[in-house]
Amino acid sequence: MEDKSLTLPISEDLSRKIISLAAGEAHTIALTGDGCVYSWGRGMFGRLGTGKESDELVPVRVEFEFPDQAEGDRARIVGIAAGAYHSLAVSDDGSVWCWGYNICILYLSVFVFSLI
Repeated sequence: MEDKSLTLPISEDLSRKIISLAAGEAHTIALTGDGCVYSWGRGMFGRLGTGKESDELVPVRVEFEFPDQAEGDRARIVGIAAGAYHSLAVSDDGSVWCWGYNICILYLSVFVFSLI
């Protein structure tokens, strides 16, 4: 019997320990123990976090950088989540990163309390 297994090239060494996975409608994100995030699947709506909408068959690293950030000083991600068309990450400093489909209707309720 012929071996029909397919070996896909990995975009980066994934020998790091995966500590969390999250799956959306057609994409997956993984968090490694050293705080790196990788994504793959359908890229529509930017849900992979690559800055493009192209599909990725193999995991690609999601970059979390600020323009004024010091060289080598990157966010350490500690949690991930995925929705149907979006992805989220939370870093060790409490900042939340979101990418993908981003339509939101916000209803603001204002309550005024008066002490008499």
